[in-house]
Amino acid sequence: MGTKRYAQMCAVAASLDIVGERWTLLIIRDLMTGPKRYNQLLDETLVGIGPNLLAARLQMLTEAGIIARETVSGDRRGVSYRLTPSGEALRPVIIGLASWGLSHVASSESGGVVRAEWGRVALEAMVAVGPPPEVDEDYEFQIGSELFHVHCADGVARVVNGPVVGAAALVVTADPETFIKVGTEQLGVLDAVLSGKVVITGDTVALERCLRLLDLELTAKPAAGEVVDVS
Repeated sequence: MGTKRYAQMCAVAASLDIVGERWTLLIIRDLMTGPKRYNQLLDETLVGIGPNLLAARLQMLTEAGIIARETVSGDRRGVSYRLTPSGEALRPVIIGLASWGLSHVASSESGGVVRAEWGRVALEAMVAVGPPPEVDEDYEFQIGSELFHVHCADGVARVVNGPVVGAAALVVTADPETFIKVGTEQLGVLDAVLSGKVVITGDTVALERCLRLLDLELTAKPAAGEVVDVS
């Protein structure tokens, strides 16, 4: 575990004894989108962490039963890390932090590291606090190299990896930085579309429903039923 403990008979302190060290929750965040190798975490998503510190955190999380090592299929020497059920149980915690943090992402951080996967986490955070979906439909998002969608059914919206099965009511394409700027309301949806940095294809009524679900506003709304296709 960590080198220091709070030594308090408190559930919050007990949790922080395990996941309160620097970088730990970010490792869990990155494994929420799927298993990853050590080098992926070191070179692609956790830029700034030292190799020894990452190894120590992975070992600690493995010993705590939060993550597990597994052999990469077809590569006996390859090892990746994935969340265990105990680690998956932390998903609402990470999403809750992301929801709270959406309003705290400063524009001064726009020059920092950004990854498409973080856009997926941000979207999951927005869906978690938004109103229930109005109809059953799917919104597809191509954010950088990541493809995922929001599936709305029976009054529940959830983010799912991969493309929509069938027809999407809305398709959104953006680079990760622009997508996160829109999600944190540093950049308006309309401005992003007009600049060409965001491309939205679909019926504008579906667009309005999607924006309500994500608690975002389009400054100037096109006529109902009109197809938006800015490229």
